[in-house]
Amino acid sequence: MKFFARTSCIGLYVVLMLACTSAAMAADWVQVVLSDNGYEQIKKSGSGGEIFTQFGDILIIQSGEVFNDKLIKSEPISTVSVQPGEKLYLITSKDPAILKASFPGTRTIYREMGFIVILADETEAMNLFSKQSDFTKVELLPENQVILTAPVSTGVTRIKTEDDTAKFIKALDMKAFMQDTTALVDFKSRYSYVESAQNSIDHCDKIFSKLGYKTSKQSFKIGSTATNNLIAERKGENEEKYGQVLVVGHLDSTSESPRDNAPGADDNGSGSAGVIALARLLNESDLKPAATVKFVLFMGEEQGLYGSKAYIKELSAAERASIKAVLNLDMISFDAVAPLSIMLETSSFNRPMAEKLQKLALDYADFTIQTSFNAWGSDHAPFLQQKIPAVLTIESEFATNPNYHKTTDLIKIMNQNLCLQILRLNAAALYAYAIKPELNN
Repeated sequence: MKFFARTSCIGLYVVLMLACTSAAMAADWVQVVLSDNGYEQIKKSGSGGEIFTQFGDILIIQSGEVFNDKLIKSEPISTVSVQPGEKLYLITSKDPAILKASFPGTRTIYREMGFIVILADETEAMNLFSKQSDFTKVELLPENQVILTAPVSTGVTRIKTEDDTAKFIKALDMKAFMQDTTALVDFKSRYSYVESAQNSIDHCDKIFSKLGYKTSKQSFKIGSTATNNLIAERKGENEEKYGQVLVVGHLDSTSESPRDNAPGADDNGSGSAGVIALARLLNESDLKPAATVKFVLFMGEEQGLYGSKAYIKELSAAERASIKAVLNLDMISFDAVAPLSIMLETSSFNRPMAEKLQKLALDYADFTIQTSFNAWGSDHAPFLQQKIPAVLTIESEFATNPNYHKTTDLIKIMNQNLCLQILRLNAAALYAYAIKPELNN
């Protein structure tokens, strides 16, 4: 169910109890409310000591007894007393095992779109922190922050159709996109350790080369296994001024039987084919980008973001500084519950880029969009950790996708309209940051 489908979705696995996450104020109660109501009640009845955290159209509030008594009259979703020693923890994850896990001895009060809020004492928290990985971050619940913005619907009636960006986007070749995705699935497995994964790299290399791109392979190892990232480059007319723009996605796949059956249509055949689709779009437009554009397919993402880490490791300080935008496409095709929806994910330092993509979404795409500033678990994360501007576009339903890392991740589960809308957004971003960046400043 969509998070913004307020009622049943706001049922949200809520078994509430929250915690004293601040030394400045020990919360006696935790309330889960609709965000509009929560902010109104804090303004109307708060003492100034209340602590809030927003997830979309839900607000989690930590407060004292007086505020709780006043809030009850406004019919909150839930309000629960906090036990001594308990604190609230936030798990941010793109690991399907974690997203579906139970945590004995704790109480889960929120679980949606890759976020889990858990009430735990110190002993239980140690177990939570043991779950940390490249795909899972565990931390005390941030205070007085928006972790996930409220949903905003774009709407087809407001999409621009006549300007230069719209004309560029219009040439997206979705038939070729589906053919490319199907070809990747037909490798049976793109698991980083098997020969067919390397064969898929060679296959994509041929596609980029036929489109006229200069290609190169970047070698690295996952343990003792040698593999490669694939880089396709189109030199910009003024790289010195406008730098580089990267369009990236991971090519590898996994499943419960990864060596021989990991089709990975959604994760991440869709994103990899999306990278190729944008390369094809740029090539067939005959437009000369002002910035240098690199289309990069990473391997080893499923084992721990190996490809993106290897890519960044080889960059000089000057090369890192030259990257003006990274567009990461990961899981862009699953949407089972209307309306179409996506999540943008980045870090707070990169808010201007997120706001730019939100504006582009309103002008050129048709879906409901939310933005998270708590990035983790995909190939944008290593860039963000180096303060390189990067944004992930991902389906909002990834956490409830029953095919996630399964042999059932096949072409038939793809929502082609979601693919189109996400590619439209990224095509608009490519135009703004690489083709006509002078208009973006």
